[in-house]
Amino acid sequence: MINSLGFEQILDRLKEKGLSNDEIEIKIKSKMEQLSGLVSREGAAHIIANELGIKVFEEIGEIKINNAKIGMRNVSLNGKVTLVFDIRQFKTEKREGRVGSFIAGDETGTIRVVLWDESHLEIFEKQIKPDLIIRVEDGYIRENRGYMEIHLGNRSKLILNPKNVEINEITQTKSNFINNKKIKDLIETDKNIALKGTIVQLFDPRFFEVCSKCGKRAKLDGNNFKCNEHGNVDPVYSSVVNCVLDDGSESVRVVFFRDLVGKVLNVDDLERLRNNPADFEKIKDNILGKQIKVEGRAVKNEMFNRIEFISNNIEELSPEILLKELEIK
Repeated sequence: MINSLGFEQILDRLKEKGLSNDEIEIKIKSKMEQLSGLVSREGAAHIIANELGIKVFEEIGEIKINNAKIGMRNVSLNGKVTLVFDIRQFKTEKREGRVGSFIAGDETGTIRVVLWDESHLEIFEKQIKPDLIIRVEDGYIRENRGYMEIHLGNRSKLILNPKNVEINEITQTKSNFINNKKIKDLIETDKNIALKGTIVQLFDPRFFEVCSKCGKRAKLDGNNFKCNEHGNVDPVYSSVVNCVLDDGSESVRVVFFRDLVGKVLNVDDLERLRNNPADFEKIKDNILGKQIKVEGRAVKNEMFNRIEFISNNIEELSPEILLKELEIK
């Protein structure tokens, strides 16, 4: 049975801890700013309550996906894999490693499953694929960019093809659903969108200094590079590259950051490319005309008064698949 505190109840518990209304409001705003606005007021309150040791959920156990709520721990659920994302590298001040994720669904909704432990990532790389039924045990629920995620730590279990579990129909949770669109139909508020088309223009990649500890932009201050959080740092380089994607209905500028730069350019050693920019022309010749699918969100470029697309995933398509999916005869 799920027994969770509502937003007002959490506020009451925070007051019982000796916090005033003003202090609670300051903490909530600070937490929302810290998480770049990617968490709601209720989500921020849940996090603050957990940090202060307030028990928000009890006796969670097994749930259906539509019952997932921010802050739940020791959660178990079953789902069928619908979409698999690439493993990505990460580096923070405290740790570095890899993270993998996929979307799973049941008859009540869909949720992103996020894997951090190497034992889970080994299973992910070799066996996770669409239509596989999985069971997650001892996970915890977080919110990211407006939708729910279940995260697995080193104590969590990822079980493939669990006994006596059958999932036939899947109900898509709107915020998790990747919606295919034609470029001409893009609007500036679009999120979780997939575009398919041909790269018709590719611009020189740009390299910029970032903090080696947190990955945020490092700015030159006198003779040193400075991070707002870590002060003077020895920077490392990150990158961004833009292309123009055309699907026959219209074209749009697509922006790729960091790990996706190497993927779109098909280059493993970006540092070598940074030091030898003349090599880009040969790379460019091989990329122009490539058919790809990109997933991400639309944004409005106010300076040029146009819609652009920020990609968070890229997949190369064969011309035959592209023509079929775009229904071009």
